[in-house]
Amino acid sequence: MSGAVRIEVEADPTPLVLSLARVLRESAAVPELRDLLTGLTGTVALRSQLDAQTATLLFAEGGVDIHHGVDEGVEAIPLVPYSDYALAATPDELASAVQALLNPPVPAWRDAASSFWAANQGSIGFPEGLRVVCQTEEEEIRFGEDAPAYEVHGPADALAAVFSGRGETFLFAIATGVTVVGSVAHLSAMCGAHWKVRFGV
Repeated sequence: MSGAVRIEVEADPTPLVLSLARVLRESAAVPELRDLLTGLTGTVALRSQLDAQTATLLFAEGGVDIHHGVDEGVEAIPLVPYSDYALAATPDELASAVQALLNPPVPAWRDAASSFWAANQGSIGFPEGLRVVCQTEEEEIRFGEDAPAYEVHGPADALAAVFSGRGETFLFAIATGVTVVGSVAHLSAMCGAHWKVRFGV
């Protein structure tokens, strides 16, 4: 199939709807997941266990429509707390396919950091420089060479996850092995930058 995969959201989407759409767009860029997405037909509803958010995904005609709420007659599947779109155990084949689509491969940490910088550079409050140190590979990458750098250190998998918008918040990454060096003001900006990437806005 050629051309962009249709992934549409409602006019005033909730954060959950936005994040689901963002991750499905990532999956649409992976050939085998693209084929899976475009071949699905049916409806799946998801329910957060951390807050009151719900969303319904309608797969049809090679694409998907996503809106908040649970459609009548559809039983919502709980999302596993503090995971990135792991669904509670269910025998439903469509739900299993959706879980695969909601968990595409995480990019390499360097690629994720580059995309994160590109998406947020110049935003109000965002650091003028960023130094990312990968502890497992003993390598680093720096953005904004001439500016004082906000530093993010961590293992490769944790860096890749946080810079690609995985996890509920940037602060959650700090609890899972990422450390930072910089001001509280910049930490706040990094939290907002993470949400910008996570929600694809």
